[in-house]
Amino acid sequence: MFRLFRAQLRRDRWQLLYWILGNGLFAAASASALAQEFGNLAERTAILKLASGNRALLAIRGIPDGATEGATVYFEIFTYLALVAALMSTFMTVRHSRGDEEAGRAELIGSTPIARSSALAATLLLGILANVAMVIVVTAGFAAVGLPFGGAAFAGLATGAAGLAFCGVAALAAQLARTSRAANTIAGGLVGVAFLLRAVGDALGTASADGLHVTSTWPSWLSPIGWGQQVRAWGADESLLPLLLSVTLAVLAGAVAVVLVRRRDLGSGLVGERAGRATASRTLRGSFGLAWRLQRAGVIGWAVGGVLLGLFAGGLADPAIAAVKDNGDLAAAVQGLVGGGTAGLFDTFVAAIMAFLGILAAGAAIQAVLRGRSEEVDGHSELLLSGAVSKARALLDSILVALLSIVAVLLAGGLAAGLTFIAVGHPDRFGSSLAAAFVQLPAALVFVAASALVFALLPRLTVGLGWGMLTVGFVLGQFGGLLKLPDWLRDVSPFTHTPVVPGDRVDWTPLLVMAAISIAVAAVSIPLARRRDLVS
Repeated sequence: MFRLFRAQLRRDRWQLLYWILGNGLFAAASASALAQEFGNLAERTAILKLASGNRALLAIRGIPDGATEGATVYFEIFTYLALVAALMSTFMTVRHSRGDEEAGRAELIGSTPIARSSALAATLLLGILANVAMVIVVTAGFAAVGLPFGGAAFAGLATGAAGLAFCGVAALAAQLARTSRAANTIAGGLVGVAFLLRAVGDALGTASADGLHVTSTWPSWLSPIGWGQQVRAWGADESLLPLLLSVTLAVLAGAVAVVLVRRRDLGSGLVGERAGRATASRTLRGSFGLAWRLQRAGVIGWAVGGVLLGLFAGGLADPAIAAVKDNGDLAAAVQGLVGGGTAGLFDTFVAAIMAFLGILAAGAAIQAVLRGRSEEVDGHSELLLSGAVSKARALLDSILVALLSIVAVLLAGGLAAGLTFIAVGHPDRFGSSLAAAFVQLPAALVFVAASALVFALLPRLTVGLGWGMLTVGFVLGQFGGLLKLPDWLRDVSPFTHTPVVPGDRVDWTPLLVMAAISIAVAAVSIPLARRRDLVS
């Protein structure tokens, strides 16, 4: 098993290094920026009082637990540290379990005299050590900028525990699904559900009389990310007890996965595969039909995520506004910031949630473009291109599927939000919900065009650069102000240029510019793809 562990570590050493060091640097940079931005107690108290009455901010960031410097940092960034750790663990675990089976490596390993579960055990060991490294680096990042070491250790342990929990979840997902893509969809979807449950529980939480503390409601306790948040690092009630839930989930899910891998056939999944049709449907008569057929399940999965975000935006808007209006001083302060009375509060709340819908749509689009790269690596593209389909046409099909993915996610989220508003007595918000969703379209298109260009020029770097661009865009868009980055750097992210719709003063020029750039870059990438050789 230890030889398998060493082999897996060697394959993933650089990817794990990027995930772990990136999270540690983010922790240190965010803590340093917050110390400069809110250096005294009065400033931190003012911002936390505003945050405790802003349900959108609670959903996006988390719950405050005091106005100390460390507690403010934990409130601002912990959920994202945990999200990174969860995604790192998910992708790593699926890649070395179901991914190895799909690629045929597990069959070669299984031909040797070792136990069927040895490879999965090595993967779980790698996940444990990777998250231990995450604990150390995140703790060091916080401590390096002067935060008390005890709270830094609590924050690091909470981050690593979230990642460890999803190692077990991903190992179990790999036993359910028959392909690595499906396993990643299940496990990644559960990460999203965990984030959403925490967001709902925090947004519905109860603020203390001084406005510096918020107590989450029960949905947060259904989420490993929520469990880490309940550690309340640097707060008055620090406790590691909630992390026992994360460890328990990791142990139970990992143990069940080990038992299942011993009992099922190699290459099979517990979720059976549907029987195919006797004859091909009409949609498979063209290359675009094939591209859509291969990716429609993934598009549906992303669209379901959009529906959940839309339901969240529409269902929690009223409680969010009511909580602000119940506190006269808080209402005056918040409305002074956003303007427009109750309508302005609605617009701000919905726009904050729809910003995440735009990120979701961009992720769906990038995955659609990257599917072309995976088909090339697996040798499927060679078979397709041996017929009448050109390389340029294959890339165009991927771009069209990416466009459909964006529209599906935005439409699903916008409709869900609008219909929820109708159900709760705000029919006038239906159109504005759709507008707030589709205003995210140009930013998502930029990522489609950029990914297509990378695929045409640097195919081996497509996956890393594709997801890397989305990560950078997300960080600059969501945390550029917090990190006090210069405006020119923040402007690199397409999400920075997406306006709040509806609003009193909406500048449509950035949207038109982003759309024009996307069309131009995509148009250039198609002939470039025609001229290059296939790269495995």
